[in-house]
Amino acid sequence: MTPLERLVLSLIFDAEPDGEAVYFHTSLGPTDAIGLSIDELRAAFDASAGIDSTATTYIAERVAVASTDDTEIEIDFSGTSWEFIFQDIVRRSSTLRYVTAVSSFTCSKMRPDGFGGMAVLITADAIVGKSTNDILEDFLAEKDGDAADDGVHVLLRIREDAVRRQIDKIEADPTLTRLTADAVNDADIHAACLAVVECSDLSEEQGTADFRAALAAIRKAEQRLAPVS
Repeated sequence: MTPLERLVLSLIFDAEPDGEAVYFHTSLGPTDAIGLSIDELRAAFDASAGIDSTATTYIAERVAVASTDDTEIEIDFSGTSWEFIFQDIVRRSSTLRYVTAVSSFTCSKMRPDGFGGMAVLITADAIVGKSTNDILEDFLAEKDGDAADDGVHVLLRIREDAVRRQIDKIEADPTLTRLTADAVNDADIHAACLAVVECSDLSEEQGTADFRAALAAIRKAEQRLAPVS
């Protein structure tokens, strides 16, 4: 783990020593935006120079545009994911085979859709995760012999047609994308929905989940349509 990765992950999560390891945890979910001293960030960045990582690449772009007069900086991590940072650590390690993340979802009221959990497995080659709802659906599909995928994903629920409507709205905002809505295909939306389901808290409001999936689908399309140099 580089100094930069340790610093960033300790702000996205709470962190404490666990023997020779570090235990990352949070009671409210990972933080998308972190604020810290720009001198502290640059020191960790310099100490991690020469080591390829998602954290270094992502933060380099944001530090480069910071004013020389700034003493504090806030970095929005909604454009990437903490899972990729852990995956870099696993890939680099000669002893660490994987990292796991276990989440629980609770609700202040005994709502039938307000409880559950999720497990994520991060290896050097893959990031996979399932919610308890996904696991139950797998059990049912296995029992019925039918694992149909009809474009609806359980969160609560995220509908691909609702994500498409969000993309139509996002298209009008040039600060979010320069793509037209028709540049985002159904495969982009489907892949984005699966990614958002893996990384989302069931207590999120439906509109927020649809919006996040819409943005993720646009990013998928941007990557797919980017010219190859």
